[in-house]
Amino acid sequence: MSPDGGETAPFEGDEAARRVRRRRVLYLHGFDPAPTERYRRLIARAGAERGGTPPAMSAVGPLSPVSEGWRITAREGARPLETPVETVFEILRYEDVVRQWRARPLLARLGSGAAALARFAATGGLRRVFSFSKGPAGLLFYPVVILSAFLLAGAAAGGALGGLAGPGWGDAGAALGALLGLMASVRAERALFAHLMLGLFEFLFRLAADRPPSGRMEMREAEFAVRIVEAVAAAEADGVDEILIVGHSLGAVIAIRALAAAMRIDVDLSGGRARLSLLTLGSVGGYVSAAGGPGAEAYGEDMILVASDPDIFWLDVSSKRDWFCFGLVDPLLMLEAAPAAARSPKVISAKFGPARPDPEDRRTRFRAMSLHMKYLAAPDQKGAFDFLAAAAGGETLEARFRDRRDSPQARLRLL
Repeated sequence: MSPDGGETAPFEGDEAARRVRRRRVLYLHGFDPAPTERYRRLIARAGAERGGTPPAMSAVGPLSPVSEGWRITAREGARPLETPVETVFEILRYEDVVRQWRARPLLARLGSGAAALARFAATGGLRRVFSFSKGPAGLLFYPVVILSAFLLAGAAAGGALGGLAGPGWGDAGAALGALLGLMASVRAERALFAHLMLGLFEFLFRLAADRPPSGRMEMREAEFAVRIVEAVAAAEADGVDEILIVGHSLGAVIAIRALAAAMRIDVDLSGGRARLSLLTLGSVGGYVSAAGGPGAEAYGEDMILVASDPDIFWLDVSSKRDWFCFGLVDPLLMLEAAPAAARSPKVISAKFGPARPDPEDRRTRFRAMSLHMKYLAAPDQKGAFDFLAAAAGGETLEARFRDRRDSPQARLRLL
């Protein structure tokens, strides 16, 4: 009996091609994390919509001081398996760090965020991002344009009303109107995400420059690394065939950093106790790679360490329709110099169909965010990436995708 309550199964079969009976998923969320229960509902709904026997899911519960999760028991599609696949889906959480970062006073957040964007552009980061992908480069201007529009509209309205009150009241009215415009932008945040995006960019740039709150994130990443090492160490005794590390959005950056830290703790981390796989979804890592400074260099070293291990299969999934990521850009292409030993991940498209807002979350009425979360949902197009199959199906990530070609639209690193 394993610590998670299931019976153990013997470890056997070819590492690359064997079927999976037990799996542990370690999931790293993004900058706007949802409660663990909502991730569970999202994945459950995806299973119910795809036909066949829907997966059975246990209740959410704590799994460690830094994680929560649940168990999934699933049969892949209509194909009968001798035994269902058991997956422990564990979410490694750092939303307390993000929440504290986002809870700073409004004017302080706006001022430091604008300064961070200006430094990023002045040091060549914007030019580098533009060379990788025009979409993410344009997204850098989004919070500036939206917040400036609220400021200017409020100032113009306030100035006009102040002028009607008499001479000398125009400037005071404009200042008050600008402040009210900022407050209106906060009220509109659930639809526009301007403050969220500005906070995300500054957070990433500070990680890349090794500035606060990077210290708190390094401490949390160290805890995640220990969690990965513990999962690998327990794999054989628990009968776990695959350990799948998933990083979504900002979580893709955190996943690579944590996995690299785990590899430095245990130099034989991928040595055969269980198949170790890395899945990155809608990654924003290009912003870190483009920022320069010691943090970016360290992140590049972490990517190279992970990509150079022949026993780790890395799949990068994105879409050019997803505004919030570097769609179909090889992560190693963003490094100035990556050794030949570093193998690029397989880069494939999610092939999103229509982006449906989530009726349980009003924030996803803004379809761009709905699309960014859709990596976790069932596909709408034949041949699209299916997260539930990868996370709870009967094949390892490598067995499922090793013969699939990179997306023909992908920008790949050429050796």
